[in-house]
Amino acid sequence: MLYDDTTMDSYPVLTPEDMRRTEQKAFALGVSSLLLMEHAALSVVDELEKVLGGSCAEKRVLFLCGTGNNGGDGFAAARLFKMRGGLPTVWLYGEPKTPDARINLRWLRLVVREDKILNLAKLPENELPFDGESPMQPFDGYVDALLGTGFRGRIESPLLSRMTLAPYHDFHLGMAHMPPVVAVDIPSGINGKTGEAEWPFVHADVTVTFNAPKPGLYLTKEREAVGKIVVADIGLWDMMPWNSDLLLLDDPELRCETLAPSALRLMEGRSINAHKGNCGRVLIYAGKMGMAGAAAMCAQAAVTAGAGLTTVACEKEIIPVLQTLVPNAMCMEIGEAIQNPPAYDVLALGCGLGQSEEIWGNIIKLWNPDKKSVWDADALNLLAKHPMKLGKNAVITPHPGEAARLLNRSAEEILADRFTATQALAEKFDCTAVLKSDVTVICKIGEDGPEFMLNTVGSPALAKGGSGDALTGIFAVLLVQTAPLDAAALACLWHGMAGVVGEEKFGQRELTTAQLIACLHEAERRGRGEK
Repeated sequence: MLYDDTTMDSYPVLTPEDMRRTEQKAFALGVSSLLLMEHAALSVVDELEKVLGGSCAEKRVLFLCGTGNNGGDGFAAARLFKMRGGLPTVWLYGEPKTPDARINLRWLRLVVREDKILNLAKLPENELPFDGESPMQPFDGYVDALLGTGFRGRIESPLLSRMTLAPYHDFHLGMAHMPPVVAVDIPSGINGKTGEAEWPFVHADVTVTFNAPKPGLYLTKEREAVGKIVVADIGLWDMMPWNSDLLLLDDPELRCETLAPSALRLMEGRSINAHKGNCGRVLIYAGKMGMAGAAAMCAQAAVTAGAGLTTVACEKEIIPVLQTLVPNAMCMEIGEAIQNPPAYDVLALGCGLGQSEEIWGNIIKLWNPDKKSVWDADALNLLAKHPMKLGKNAVITPHPGEAARLLNRSAEEILADRFTATQALAEKFDCTAVLKSDVTVICKIGEDGPEFMLNTVGSPALAKGGSGDALTGIFAVLLVQTAPLDAAALACLWHGMAGVVGEEKFGQRELTTAQLIACLHEAERRGRGEK
C-alpha cells in the first residue's frame, strides 16, 4: 500500500530510532519480522517493475546487499524478482549478521543459481567483477540494499565504496541505456536522521522507504540522490503510535509530521456576511529607499492571501512607490504609526527594512508581545544583535544564514542538523521557529517538548529574491485565525504549492515574485482537489 497524498492532510516522519522502536513494539505483540521483511521486499519489486517499463521478465538487475536487515530486504526482493521472470545477480558485502537476513539468503539460494550470488568480501582483488569502478557486465537496473537508515558517518571500506559507486559510475558512462537505481529505505551513505552525506553514496532514481519517510530523505543536501520518494506500508500503518494506544511510544526521539498538499483544505473559508474588518488586519513594517520592492511584495502577498486590511508602516519617501505598486494596501509614515498605531491583529517585520539602531527602536515600539507577529529578514538580523524572548505569539522565519547569526554558529552547522538548529532557535527566542530552505523545518516547544513540522513542497523557481517577502505576507494572514505552528506549516505549504504552479506556468528560471503571488489561488484549488 502506498500513502495517498490526495486523501491524507498530513503524515508522520519517523527517525530511524523511532522506526526501530515502533517495530520492536509490534514484534512484542507477535508481528512477524520475516513477514514485515517480505512486505518490504514486495514493495521494492513493485517499484522496480515500474522503472523497468512494467515487466521484470528477462530483465537483468544487480542487487547490492549489505550484512544487516537492509541486505535481507535485498535478498527477499531478488527472490521475488526472480519469481516474476527477472534475472537477478546478487553481490554481498560479507556474511549476513541478522537472523532474518540469513533466512532470506538461504531461501534465495533455492531459486537462484549459486554463480549469481557472489560474496565479494571472500574474493581476491583480481577476481572482483569490476572493470575499473564499474561492473564487468551491463545490467538493466540496480537495487541498493547495502546500508539502511541507521547508517551514520562516512563509508570507509574500499570494497563497500566500490559497490556503492557501481551504479553511479555505470549511470555516468554515457551509455545509450542508463540503468535505473532503486534504493531500499534510503540511498546507502546518507544519514537517515540528518541527511548528512559524504562521498561516496548511492544516487537513486527511486527510494522506497518503509512505513513512514525518514527525515534524512528530505533534509539531505543531496536531494537528487534520493530521487522519487515512495512511502510503502509494510503492515504497520494501522499500528503506528498515532493510530494505536498499544504501540504508543513512551519516549519518541522526534515528534514530526509533514503536510500533504491536501492540507490546504484546512484553511478557513469566509462566512457569507464577511467584511474587511473581520478578515484580519495586518500591519507591516518594511521597506526603505532602494528596497521598496520588498515591502511591496510582502504587502501584495498579504492582500492576495486574504487580509481584510493591510497597512504598511515605512519611510515617508517610499510611500508613493508603495501606493502605486500595491494600491489595495494603506501606507503610514513610520513616525505616525508609532505615535498612533493602527489597529492590527498581526505585525509583520523586516522585509527590506535596514539594520540601524533607530529601526530596532521602532520595532520595539510597534511590537506588542500579546499580539501575533512574524519576524523576517532585517528584523532577524537586528534580533541577532539584541537577542530576547519573543513569546508564544511570535514566529521567526530565518534562512540558514540568518539562523547562523541568531545562534552564533556557521551556516554549515545549521544545515548539518536542521532539527537541532530549529529547536535551538525556538528555545532561545521562546517562539515558533521556521528554518527556511529547500525543505523547511518548523518547531515549537510545547508542554511535551519540541514538536516539528516539515514542508517538503516547493520548487527551485522560489530561489529568487522576493520569495521570502511574499512568504512573510502569507504568514501574517494565516496567523490571524490560526495557531503559530499550524499557520507556519500552512503558509509554507501554500507558498511552496504556488512555486510548483508558477514553475509550470512561467518556468523555473523566469518566475517572478509577482507571478508567484498570482499563483496562490490555483495553488489553493489544487490542494483542495478542485479543477
